[in-house]
Amino acid sequence: MNKSELYNALIRYGTCYPLNLKYETKNICDTLDEKYKWIRYNPRKNIDRDALSITSLDGGMTGIPDLDSLLEWYKKTGDFISEDRFNVKTEIYSYFKDWLDPLEKYLGRTHIIRLNTGGFFPSHRDCRNVDIDSFRLFLPMSYYSPNNFFMLEDKKLEFDAGQIFFIDTCKTHAVFNSSDIPWHFVVINVALSKESVDKILSMMYA
Repeated sequence: MNKSELYNALIRYGTCYPLNLKYETKNICDTLDEKYKWIRYNPRKNIDRDALSITSLDGGMTGIPDLDSLLEWYKKTGDFISEDRFNVKTEIYSYFKDWLDPLEKYLGRTHIIRLNTGGFFPSHRDCRNVDIDSFRLFLPMSYYSPNNFFMLEDKKLEFDAGQIFFIDTCKTHAVFNSSDIPWHFVVINVALSKESVDKILSMMYA
């Protein structure tokens, strides 16, 4: 199967669906807030959102360039870095191992984002190419309130905290936090292959 056929196999079952990877989030977000200095996500944008690297190029947590826009990094440096190269675990990986260990062989750039009050991701697509090399999974780590919005095209998605979801982020999507507390979630990039697609489909929540 080529890459397009593999991606089509994922979206055959829906544009957003949960996986059988659900665990209690406990006090992970509070612990990370207390122990670590969060880094501004995509620092060229004046948007109130911070992040920590769960995987990176070298296992470090500087956020350079793994918490930047890879497209903007390429425009600035001429260095194109594919999502799958961000596959070295950082020191905070252990907090997420229950969710991520089953996907360990396929993990690419993975980070936890703290979307602060008023923080947002404007409407965008994660890919615009014929060939797709990776796909996105989404893990809400804190309560998804009525004032949190993940819009996929014209539909507001609903999530359970602690459960991983596949989302077809080739479609337009936007994220916004209008609540009075930060919203934490993990963005997981998975290298697209026959093996990784088979793994995801085997873990679809019935």
